[in-house]
Amino acid sequence: GSGGGVLGGIIGGLPNAAPPPAPGFAESSILAQAAGRDLGELFEYQIAAPVTIRKNESAMLPFLQQKITGRKLLIYSDQSTQNPLQAAELTNSTGKTLDGGPITVFDGGAYGGEALVETVKSGDKRLISYAVDLGTRVTTAYDSKNAIVREVHVNRGVLTSRLAAEETKTYTVRNVDAKAKTLIVEHAVRQQYTLLSPKPAETSPTSYRFELPLPAASTQKLAVSEERVYVNTISLTNFTPEMLATYAQNKVLSDAARRQLQQILDAKRQIAALDAQARDLQTKIDNLNHDQDRLRQNITTLNNVSGQQQQVQGYATKMAAQEAQIATLQDERNQLQQQRAAAQAALDALMDKMEF
Repeated sequence: GSGGGVLGGIIGGLPNAAPPPAPGFAESSILAQAAGRDLGELFEYQIAAPVTIRKNESAMLPFLQQKITGRKLLIYSDQSTQNPLQAAELTNSTGKTLDGGPITVFDGGAYGGEALVETVKSGDKRLISYAVDLGTRVTTAYDSKNAIVREVHVNRGVLTSRLAAEETKTYTVRNVDAKAKTLIVEHAVRQQYTLLSPKPAETSPTSYRFELPLPAASTQKLAVSEERVYVNTISLTNFTPEMLATYAQNKVLSDAARRQLQQILDAKRQIAALDAQARDLQTKIDNLNHDQDRLRQNITTLNNVSGQQQQVQGYATKMAAQEAQIATLQDERNQLQQQRAAAQAALDALMDKMEF
């Protein structure tokens, strides 16, 4: 036999202290006849006296009978259901290794359920669940906050920001029974998330375990807050003046960093103003060219009509004046293009040497 049968007989005394055995489930008077010891990663039980089992016979050998520490709990880990599981927290205080296997649970002298347990080394602890608790219901709700910029760095024209987004999952637990309980909420550990609050009673490789007392006929809440920090990288060239203005106002920046970003912002705004002027000049040039096309068509039409030479001359004079305007506007546009190229070169040099 394995340690499973021994564990099953012990659980009946839970929740907190070991009460007297219930009627009909008294401790066995058969003494254990084996001594246990570890053998490297294995263990063995040595039977003190030789045992003879004849052909076509079997025997049940009592090799361990000891009390172990335990308490009765509820466990909530499967969020596909509203009801937690009745469970027991067992601590192997026997000084021996207990083999894994099936467990029969007796709660208050009555059959409570069955479970499987893995091998438990001396001093180790296990949570076993064996039945659904219909007297407790759990619901969950999510809440999240906008990402907050924690750090901003610039190096060789690339801005790197570290942002933190907080998420809160609230467990609402309703105990409808007229007795107090203790609930263990297993909250999954997620990669890239850091637990903010509350402090867990235990942490396993896959979950945080929070212990929540449930008074009789009460509703309790457990709010678990986590934070995810992620990095965002973008070239300063791709920033609009509005985006830069937002970063320049961030409280996490030092005064020196804010001044450097303000220089970039001022240069970006200067280039944007030059671009706006260039677009305005190009619009004027396009309008004049369009008007000249109309005048040319009118001149061509009037040349075929007698007595319209004066009107044709007026159109020609207007076209000459527009040509002068176009030439002036083109010169202004060329100057703007040169100014923009110089401003862009200065901005590129500024972004390349900026670092904080």
